[in-house]
Amino acid sequence: MSGSVALSAADELRCVARAKAGDHDAFALLYQKYERSVYQFIYRMVGNAEEASDLTQECFIKAYRALPQTTDDLNVGGWLRRIATNVCLDALRRRNRLRWLRLDHLAPWQNSSLRSDAIDPERALLETETQDTVERVLQRLQPHYRAALILREYEGYSSEEIAQILGISRSAAKSLLFRAREEFRRLFREMEAQSD
Repeated sequence: MSGSVALSAADELRCVARAKAGDHDAFALLYQKYERSVYQFIYRMVGNAEEASDLTQECFIKAYRALPQTTDDLNVGGWLRRIATNVCLDALRRRNRLRWLRLDHLAPWQNSSLRSDAIDPERALLETETQDTVERVLQRLQPHYRAALILREYEGYSSEEIAQILGISRSAAKSLLFRAREEFRRLFREMEAQSD
């Protein structure tokens, strides 16, 4: 996985314009800037590193092909998340069952919450048990609920940004998040009750 490239908003828009005109190096800069974050998002959706790598490539191929139809003021990050979401939902639809890996097997830059040496062992155990339950709940959610929660809770997108990424209205995104959270809470309580 390549390292992230720092581009200012103005540089990014120039790269978009150059890439739309056929400059492969400009698209390569956009790829380098967003590859890691797109991969992380896709990995959270599909839970398999090899599949996430393949789907990341698929996402960028689709982005490259669609780039000529975009506007000059393109929000590249949001646009790529929308493509990545669609690629993931397509892949998940093709699966017979959905799998998630434990979040503590993610890349080291994503696993900061449990690395602190200052956490006492009992607290660390409780956090690990809670995280395991969260992962199992996420595994059971419908893919569109999972996508909405990952975009909001892991990626930090607003309801308006989620609406743009998922291609729905802002009110539909808010409603989707509400239903996803309600379903998450219901399943979480159910799993907690089973473990007691």
